[in-house]
Amino acid sequence: MSRLVLILRHPQLKDLYQFWLGLCRNERLPMAADLDPAHLRPWIDNLVVLDVSVDGDDFIYAYYGRSFSNAFGADTVGKPISNLPTEQAATLKAEYDRVVKDHLPQARVYTADFDGDTQTWERLVLPLFDRIGDVEKLLVCAYRLKN
Repeated sequence: MSRLVLILRHPQLKDLYQFWLGLCRNERLPMAADLDPAHLRPWIDNLVVLDVSVDGDDFIYAYYGRSFSNAFGADTVGKPISNLPTEQAATLKAEYDRVVKDHLPQARVYTADFDGDTQTWERLVLPLFDRIGDVEKLLVCAYRLKN
């Protein structure tokens, strides 16, 4: 696996990216089956885990961190991203599809209005693979940046 250097601003995302890179030792793909959830504790409240659907056409929430369920008043576990509002679902699907296709992490900073409060967030999407080298799960982590 070629090394991709991501420029990240939030220290927690930098740490998560370093953790993921550590799973890539000796050019090995980071496997979903080998990941110990206890190792994700530092990021657990700001973490989303998505399963890639069998047909690869959607992404299903397998875990939805507390900070997101509290902020949005919903727990989306077991639901596909296609249930989200159309524009949001299309943006996320395009991002996730690229990670699955390229087998590489993605990061972005975005600003959005949350009930009249303009906020800037940074998010990181990391692929986890199955035994044959297909992306099986995505780790998505996001933190609010101080303006």
